[in-house]
Amino acid sequence: MEGDTVFRSMTGFEGNGGRASSGIWESTAGKFRADTTGYIEFGYILEGDCRVVDPDGTVHALRTGDPFVMPEGYKGHWEVDAFVKKVWFVSLTN
Repeated sequence: MEGDTVFRSMTGFEGNGGRASSGIWESTAGKFRADTTGYIEFGYILEGDCRVVDPDGTVHALRTGDPFVMPEGYKGHWEVDAFVKKVWFVSLTN
């Protein structure tokens, strides 16, 4: 959407025949789309801060220590001003 965002992700666990996984993800500054079609994500912010913006414009500010859940089918976008790092757990729904 906006910026020269660089992502880095490392999967540390896969189980249940590939239907569940977890790892670490980080992003530099930028705005980019979120689309959790086919999965549910639990996340926990390890470093930095960001905002997740719903399609209706509702803003969810996240900072170090904040947990969050993105339900299956969530479509919104992330806004990262500088840097954010999270641990994630994903469960496939299909």
